Amino acid sequence: MKKLLVLFLTLCLALSFAMAQETGFTVGLEFGMMELDAEGIKNLDAFTDTNPYLMPMIIYENSFLNGALDVYAELDYYFGFWDVPKKNSEKGKPMWAYFDLFLGYNLFLGSASTLSFIVENEFDPVRVSPWFDDSRNITGIFTPAVKFNQTFGFGDLYVMAGAPITYWQLGNKDAETLIDLDFTLGWQSPFGLGLEIIERNCLKPDIDYAGLDVIVSYENGPVYAEVGVSTTKEIKEDGITIIPEFDFTFYRGGTAYLKCAFDGVFADEGDVRFSPALGIKFSF
Repeated sequence: MKKLLVLFLTLCLALSFAMAQETGFTVGLEFGMMELDAEGIKNLDAFTDTNPYLMPMIIYENSFLNGALDVYAELDYYFGFWDVPKKNSEKGKPMWAYFDLFLGYNLFLGSASTLSFIVENEFDPVRVSPWFDDSRNITGIFTPAVKFNQTFGFGDLYVMAGAPITYWQLGNKDAETLIDLDFTLGWQSPFGLGLEIIERNCLKPDIDYAGLDVIVSYENGPVYAEVGVSTTKEIKEDGITIIPEFDFTFYRGGTAYLKCAFDGVFADEGDVRFSPALGIKFSF
């Protein structure tokens, strides 16, 4: 564990030096609490019951070959401040990570049309502590996708088809591979308004409708606001998830943000759970 933390800090220092050269890096720090309920909101003095965490992040984003190749990479590391049981019945602080690598190749079909071929791989989560030898400590998702974007006078319209393949599942070494099929329709206006609709379908193990996501966003100068709504086919059982977010960009690439996930809204049973977070990011 100590070696992993030293490696992470060394990476941060190396990237900090690289960022001084304006290479497309972003660093940030987020503080949040996971799955509060109404009672937890009323009694924040019981701090250990609110599942607080601290998450440093490193993001790299850039384009090459005159915009033909897009590269995005993100590493988040979570430090949980509550106790969880280990396999030997002792208690420890949870730690986990998230890693995302995205590559996109763009074919420019004239001045207003773009066809993009995308591959993305996510590790979410990578459970670092506690470590259970008899279960898998990582979820791996590989997503190939194709996207077409067309520019009109009223904005950009785009459609995308992707097939997320979950080849590793957290906690289950013997789980079968899951294959989904997602369809996305989006619009980005010239005046900052955006709309994205994502239909999620399960192809394996069962051919079935999985859910729908809707994201509405608005950007004006330094202000960015977004509301995402996610549903499943079992709305009465799972409810819906609503995630509002507000970002404000200030001097020289700094961005402060506030967001909160509301889970279980409109579910027949169970309380609505809140997961608030605030953070700051700096791009170089």
